[in-house]
Amino acid sequence: MLVAFLLFSPLLAAATVQVGAPLPALTFKDQHDVSATITTDTRFLIFVAERAASTVVETALEGQTATTLAAAKVRYVADISAMPGIVTTVIALPQMRKRPYPMLLGRSADATSMLPREPGKVTLIESANGRILAVRFIADVATLRAALGLVP
Repeated sequence: MLVAFLLFSPLLAAATVQVGAPLPALTFKDQHDVSATITTDTRFLIFVAERAASTVVETALEGQTATTLAAAKVRYVADISAMPGIVTTVIALPQMRKRPYPMLLGRSADATSMLPREPGKVTLIESANGRILAVRFIADVATLRAALGLVP
């Protein structure tokens, strides 16, 4: 029984984020090592699992601050689990700390395993009242900015 559960639990976790399902309450630390939780009032959850997608988000969020993203109820989660530790510590985190908005960091693959992803794309999860309304995969800055309602 235990073996069957362990084999299928990743599949169950991956299936939890879908349209109509509750938005999961996930807790991560940001680039400043401050804990934050994805809550039911989150309107947009931006998720990236690779560098190409994070570049799209960085460009789309230019000019945004922690205050503007909080007002828009936007949360940004980056899966950095595949990044070597020395690269994370010496290069990535110092760069991330320069950003004026929080980046919630998935430091283990399990931490973000339930979030859907497509290669080279940003995952944008839209929710209302704690329920997922839409899951989109976005490859370009203009589409992401428009989806978030940001002025070009």
